Amino acid sequence: MGPIEVEYEGSEDFLKQELPELLQALTTLYKDSGISDAQPASAPGAKANATPGPQGTTNTYAAALGGGTGTELALAAGARLRIGMGAETFTRAKLLEEMKSASSYYKKSYSGNLSNIIGTLVTNQKFIEAAKDTYSLHATTENELRTRLAS
Repeated sequence: MGPIEVEYEGSEDFLKQELPELLQALTTLYKDSGISDAQPASAPGAKANATPGPQGTTNTYAAALGGGTGTELALAAGARLRIGMGAETFTRAKLLEEMKSASSYYKKSYSGNLSNIIGTLVTNQKFIEAAKDTYSLHATTENELRTRLAS
């Protein structure tokens, strides 16, 4: 069974005697239901809810989120990979490929500055370095971007 939170106001007797019985009954009911409690593995800081976001190209994401700088375009590309395509993580090469696909925003200089661009996003806690040259969106960033894309 997943995490549970109980907020209770009332007698101490109920809390000590009846609440444990209620929780035991819920646990039994849950086990009998056959619902799996297995959670998919995710990168640190990745949001468990991987609901797909808006469809579209990286150009579409850059138009909605901003793509005027290399950092903004990399963030838009990361958003498309995570939110639009459901990727838990993405490599440096995949990020660059996605940035290049945004022909309305991409500049050749971004390729040479990619280390600085990614470094800025990691420092500003927009990206998490999950492994060498492998990144994910920070959960807070993902939530913010989902909100901006939905509006």
